[in-house]
Amino acid sequence: MKINSLMIVMSSVLFLGCGGDSADDTKEIPDDVTSEQPQLEQPPESQPDLKFKVNDISNGYYESLYDAGGNKLNIDKDQVLLMQKAFMEELKPNLSNDQQKEFMEIESDFAQIKQSSDIEKVLFNNVLIDAMISSTKPQLQDKYFPAFRLFRHHTHRLFPLTRITDYQWLLDLLSQRSLLNHLILIPPLETDDYIETCRENDVPIPPAWGSALWVHQGTATTDFLDSDRTEVYAYKSSTVPGACMALPRWVVNDTTGDEFIQFLGIICQSKTTGKACFWDNIDNETGTRITGGNDLAFNITDIQNGNTLAEDCTGCHRGKNVFLIHPGTAIDISADHDIDPNVRYQPVSSQGWTNPPAYAERGDGACAGCHEIGALSFNYCNVLLRNAANQTMPSSAEPANWVGDETFYGTHIQAMIDERCSE
Repeated sequence: MKINSLMIVMSSVLFLGCGGDSADDTKEIPDDVTSEQPQLEQPPESQPDLKFKVNDISNGYYESLYDAGGNKLNIDKDQVLLMQKAFMEELKPNLSNDQQKEFMEIESDFAQIKQSSDIEKVLFNNVLIDAMISSTKPQLQDKYFPAFRLFRHHTHRLFPLTRITDYQWLLDLLSQRSLLNHLILIPPLETDDYIETCRENDVPIPPAWGSALWVHQGTATTDFLDSDRTEVYAYKSSTVPGACMALPRWVVNDTTGDEFIQFLGIICQSKTTGKACFWDNIDNETGTRITGGNDLAFNITDIQNGNTLAEDCTGCHRGKNVFLIHPGTAIDISADHDIDPNVRYQPVSSQGWTNPPAYAERGDGACAGCHEIGALSFNYCNVLLRNAANQTMPSSAEPANWVGDETFYGTHIQAMIDERCSE
């Protein structure tokens, strides 16, 4: 996989509009703007008390954040700058004195150049945090980066923009201070080779959305993410063994009553290699979700993929195959599509996504009597296993229920709860 040295990767899940000064209003950046006694900028006194810290974020999926106990976290717009500053203070003791001085000088440079908007401050602080984490020991990077990446893409949603070139003065400053590679915002400047990598791993490449090659399978009767309506589409290549599945999730506009597709994830898996590739309906150029009605159309090359998505899809998509199947529903496409790979599936992603070894192999325990139980994780436990036990498994007529009792399935469920699925 080729990675551009100037890796400016899209992290935001949802940019809603424009913001910031015009590119015509940029100012010349001095070659060496420093301060004799640099100090980290303090949050305005009028800002509220900190509700929670960046490092309290444990997991995220479909634009929601959660702490380690499974409690939903909501980031208020007026908390972002405060959270960024608190996080920087938490990171500082893990840096050398020289590193701390360098980062304070860079922040002083930013403050002296021009009166910045909140959008510019948020962008700059995210760059500085990314650089600070990158300067810590590897084990600390493993500790801090997952929470920060989720926080960062939510800040992009709260402080939206469409054209980074509107902030040319900031780009110039970051370039002069060798920080441009820490601006995690837009796709790589070179052509993304994700599709080519998928082809090299014998993964079928999905057609453009809106193509007649996508075959409608029906409407899902079960949706653990509670969309108003979830449709199921599948694609089968005539030359590459495997299958692709797309789930357009429809929601109703509370104001107008109009129904539109908000989320549209696409996954393709190879029959021969077990490799799987991921896409989501987030525009590569603007970071905006590509939404619409029955006439919605876009090219696969125009949307984010496993190299650029902020949320790790393998938090849920794990096990023998990548697809999450509800037997006997429209999502079960196994009759007409080959979804059982020859090799246990692994994701294609330059971000380090993995499909860990199973918690229980097929045939090992009551709940694994028919299928593998993937490695336990927050999302897998709380989005999938809990909902499946309460609604669909072993059947929708008689679900096992997510309780630790002494029933046939309850004993196995309690073992999973004790192992890692407890709140």
